[in-house]
Parts: sequence; structure tokens; C-alpha cells
Amino acid sequence: MVMTEISLYVLLGHLLIAAVGSACVPDQCQKCNVTGEMKDFWVSINSTGSDVDEGDVITLTCVHNIPYFNLTFVWTRDGKEILAGQNKSKLVLEKVLSRDAGQYVCIVISPCGNYTSSPHNVTVNNGAILLLVLCGVSAVALVVILGLAMKFKLKRDNAKHKERMKQRAQADKSGGPAPFTPRES
Repeated sequence: MVMTEISLYVLLGHLLIAAVGSACVPDQCQKCNVTGEMKDFWVSINSTGSDVDEGDVITLTCVHNIPYFNLTFVWTRDGKEILAGQNKSKLVLEKVLSRDAGQYVCIVISPCGNYTSSPHNVTVNNGAILLLVLCGVSAVALVVILGLAMKFKLKRDNAKHKERMKQRAQADKSGGPAPFTPRES
């Protein structure tokens, strides 16, 4: 008799624990729906671009099928948490630089559990090398143009100098004053 009472109390305790335990998980988190089909929760990242140039804007959106209640979003880049996109389903990276490249992951924390997206690679193309080459070529072209302009001016000044010397030589032969010709710069 005592054994049956103890067994009944143990059975009642297990039923109570099972009932309380199932009440702790919200109905929206149940993996089976009304028709008995299994549903899996998933998280992924959509983006406006994965291969961008420096200075561009890129938007990463955390897409999921977890019921919309009390969700927390965490963004990471290369395993380190990003504070800029804290608790937002969209992460906007404005004027991206080379340091913004890496693997981005969205983590959704909900009463149903924590769900992590697969990594999304973002590549940022560095335009500094192109700018450096462009500046170098421009500098060489400017030096060449200035050199040619100086050569032309020196040649013209030399021709005028020879003309003035010829006029002085003729004036010395004729014995009169040398004609005045203003010097051009």
C-alpha cells in the first residue's frame, strides 16, 4: 500500500514536471505544426553586394523564419561582435574600406533558441593602387610638358638674342646708335 502511494506520487511528480517543462516553451517554438509537419528554423543573410569598391554602401539583412517576438540580433565580422548593428536585423556599412572586408554572421537570439546564419563573405576592392598609378603618370606628363615648354622658350629667347647681337654688330659697322628693340619675356 505504501509502495503504491509512493509510486503514484512519483508518477504525479513526473507528470507535473513534464507539464511545467512544456509550458516553458512557447507554442510558436514547437517544431511540429498542426498538420504534423516538421518545421526547422533558419537564418541567412541577404546583401546588396558581396564584392564592392571602397567608398560604396553595402546593406546586410538578416532573414529568418523564427516567430516575431522578443528577438535579439547580433552581428559579427570574423568572429568579433559588431556594435554598430546591435539588435537590428539590417547592418548598413557606409563608405566601406578595406578593413570592412571579412566574413559576416547574423545571430538571432529568441525564446526558441539561438540561431546562426552561415558566413557571408564581403570583399572590398582597394582603389588606392589605381589612384597611385594615376598620380604618378600625371606627374610624369606634367614634367614632360613643362620641359618641352622651357625648351621652346629657351630656343625662342636664343633666336632673339642672336638677332639683337646681329643688329648691334651692324650698328657698330655703320657707326650710328643701335636701334632700340624692347626685350620680350
